[in-house]
Amino acid sequence: MVQKVIVMKLGGIMEKTLKKVVCILAIMILSMSLVACSSSSTSKTVDSKVAQPEKKVIKIACMSTFEPMIDWLQEGLAPLGYEVKAVMFDANQLPATALKDGDVDGLIHNHLPWIKTFNQLNNCDLQMPQPYLAYGRTAVYSTKHKTIDAIPQNARIAVPGDPSNMDKSLLILKDMGLITLGERSGKFYTLLNIKDNPKNINLIETEISQTIRSINDVDAAITPSYRAWKAGIDPASFLYEDPDSQNYQTGLVVNGKDVNAKWVQEALKVTQSAEFKAKFNAYYQGTYVLYNK
Repeated sequence: MVQKVIVMKLGGIMEKTLKKVVCILAIMILSMSLVACSSSSTSKTVDSKVAQPEKKVIKIACMSTFEPMIDWLQEGLAPLGYEVKAVMFDANQLPATALKDGDVDGLIHNHLPWIKTFNQLNNCDLQMPQPYLAYGRTAVYSTKHKTIDAIPQNARIAVPGDPSNMDKSLLILKDMGLITLGERSGKFYTLLNIKDNPKNINLIETEISQTIRSINDVDAAITPSYRAWKAGIDPASFLYEDPDSQNYQTGLVVNGKDVNAKWVQEALKVTQSAEFKAKFNAYYQGTYVLYNK
């Protein structure tokens, strides 16, 4: 009888011990499975980053002025397996807005001071990686007057209204002797900074791509030489040319995170090639000037 009780107790103890061992083994197996899953997941994440395919379809925003450049980029990048697509816009700020929003991969349109202002106003990081491509000549044109002195009292002069190009226009008018300027109240000169205006010049603010269209309705217009040329005006027939144009760089603009991307570096190489430069000079006829000729 005593033996049976002892056996029953031992059996109960062994049963409980066995259950504990089984539970411990189950917990260990579950833990190892979770670690393995986690490791596998991490491995997949790392592998996915490493295996991420290189970007091959490149969308470049522009306006009609620079559409030919997109075609030349396509010709230069196609042998490397890239497809370059032009995304056309009809207003000066729209290419940069599309790039900021991630709708395109780059742009060729706005000059560097304009881009820097856009970044400040829109809290973004658009960058123009070097080497810069070219600069556009800017000048004062008129279909009514042949000299600066012929500009009359109360003359109307069309100028681009955005901050960086307004600043540029006011400096041109100052250099022409038509106005004097006080100190800048901010980064750029504005109409409020005009100190003296002896001829009572009226400045007509326009969107830069539309300035030349006002040429027959005003006494003069400050505009890129390219736009004057495309409007049928001899680009060399200006009343005054801005001597500071080389400080308004134009080139490929991308989001800051993409500056060192392989496709960007390959695109820059294309723009510095002899073939690209030859096409550039033949098309723009000196209205845009290459930095590295």
